[in-house]
Amino acid sequence: MTPGETIYNLHRRTTENIGDLRSAPLRYFPFLSQAKSLDLVEWEKANRETPIEEDPLRHTAGVIVGGGGLLEIDFFTPAIDRLRRLNAAGAKVAFWGVGHNEWRIGDWRKLKHTIKPLDFEDALIGIRDFGQAYRWTPCVSCMSRHFDRTFEIEHEVVAYLHSATLERWPHTVSHLTSFPTLSNKASFEEAIAFLGSGALILTDSYHGAYWGTLLGRKVVAFPSSSKLYDMRHAVPLCSPADWKRYARLAVAYPEALEDCRAATQAFADDVKAFFKT
Repeated sequence: MTPGETIYNLHRRTTENIGDLRSAPLRYFPFLSQAKSLDLVEWEKANRETPIEEDPLRHTAGVIVGGGGLLEIDFFTPAIDRLRRLNAAGAKVAFWGVGHNEWRIGDWRKLKHTIKPLDFEDALIGIRDFGQAYRWTPCVSCMSRHFDRTFEIEHEVVAYLHSATLERWPHTVSHLTSFPTLSNKASFEEAIAFLGSGALILTDSYHGAYWGTLLGRKVVAFPSSSKLYDMRHAVPLCSPADWKRYARLAVAYPEALEDCRAATQAFADDVKAFFKT
């Protein structure tokens, strides 16, 4: 990496969703300690009229995109398209732990969950969804040392739910809030301790399911988009009203944390080599 060049990490910053906030690789690796963080959407909006050759990310050591459910969703399409043009102009790009997030009104069982070719030229691509055409690279938040803590089970069932669900569609989960309940606006430390306190986690949050699995807990998840479909350590998916029927299918994955950390470290090593840091 040439002196003065910078690595940028584009991810979701302007959000209260703790899963998005904890999915940025620059949080976890020393070789990214000088990387700069930018909100993916705000960067695209601020530079929408800027010629690609004049974009501030055009001449950098590299651009890391992710993590989070940034693919197959219209909200992020303009930013991904601009990154594609930057890449074609010579910018080195690494997608790290991103995943599909297709959403529409209707039956959640009919959501598409195949990632279309990204069409990037000089790029390193790691996808958090298992079984896609790209390398499986889990969300980097698995590297947090909070997962090395031991949590005592205090509750048979806990519910970890999106704040939007609790605020906009409370009727869909009203029968779940009799259990200890936490929203994804909580702090990371609070969320991990809460998830660790339950023997069974009921959640409509990708990170609720992912983090619960890393903690060795059983999980039943309620899809609000395609993001829960292709987890490497699969969890039962159902409507909130059916959770009791599907709970018998939930299993713990004691190997999940080690699996995810090994894959993440291997990808980090490749990113470092790719950007020549």
